[in-house]
Amino acid sequence: MMNDQTYNYSVFDASPSEFAEFATHAPKVTMRAPAFLLEDLETGGKIQMKDLWKSDVVVMEFGSFT
Repeated sequence: MMNDQTYNYSVFDASPSEFAEFATHAPKVTMRAPAFLLEDLETGGKIQMKDLWKSDVVVMEFGSFT
């Protein structure tokens, strides 16, 4: 299960080419996210993203508050 020790990193180090690769292939605004498996950080359980779409609006945030 993921926790604050395994989720966070002390240094974010990406080369300009790695960032350009990410930016080129990253989802764009209004694009539907692909169905993928998520981990519930409270329980460690797994759920498919597509199952969340069926029941409610889903807000995804990528990043870290560290």
